[in-house]
Amino acid sequence: MTNNRKATIENTNNSRDEQNEKCIEIAVNGTLMRGLELEPNLISLEAKFVREDLTESAYRLFSIDDLHPGMVRVPASGLENVIPISVAVEIWCMPVSGVAKLLQKEPPGLSMGKIKLKDGKTKILGVLAEPALIVGKKDISDFPGAGIANFRDYIIYEGMRITYEAMRKKISLTGDELVTLKKFRNAAQLLRKDGKLREAIVLLNYCVKKLGLNNRLFQNIPDSSSESFILVKNLRLGHKELVK
Repeated sequence: MTNNRKATIENTNNSRDEQNEKCIEIAVNGTLMRGLELEPNLISLEAKFVREDLTESAYRLFSIDDLHPGMVRVPASGLENVIPISVAVEIWCMPVSGVAKLLQKEPPGLSMGKIKLKDGKTKILGVLAEPALIVGKKDISDFPGAGIANFRDYIIYEGMRITYEAMRKKISLTGDELVTLKKFRNAAQLLRKDGKLREAIVLLNYCVKKLGLNNRLFQNIPDSSSESFILVKNLRLGHKELVK
């Protein structure tokens, strides 16, 4: 191997090491997650999705006026007697220089802090809420339950609830349109049971927009009508429930 060849390999390895050093993993639990309102904030900072994970059972999750969730470590002031739970998070890897820029775009009361993951060993930066932020706010730690909180499950629950209520009322949709929306809701429920929460939200988002509902949870979720119909078409091949 020539010296030039060795130099090229060394430079390549050094370049890779520099990239690895510049990348830091962070855990997000709300609107920064894939498919939700603020995912573009991560993408614009060249962050890359790594995996889904869970925190250790040491937190509670609150809805801050349905604008975003707030995860608080317990016990905290006013939360001395609550049962701690594990929170579903997404792990993203982003350039170190982007962390400060990301924080600047986060709502007041949210900050970065060290959290521990479900394995009890891994410590990672994560988005946390100040205890004062969650005073008087809705505790959504029981979605889906069994000691785990997931902001996507809360979105799905609310989406199912408001679309059901809207379709019971007299609305300006044709019979065919209502049948389609019912199939979409059925499909979303099936996807939820299968653990495909992102896909369930896509369908419910279509329903919410089609019904003209003004709901903050769905207000800025990107609409993907074509993806919604493809999801239902594929599900109908294996689920008779969709034709009800």
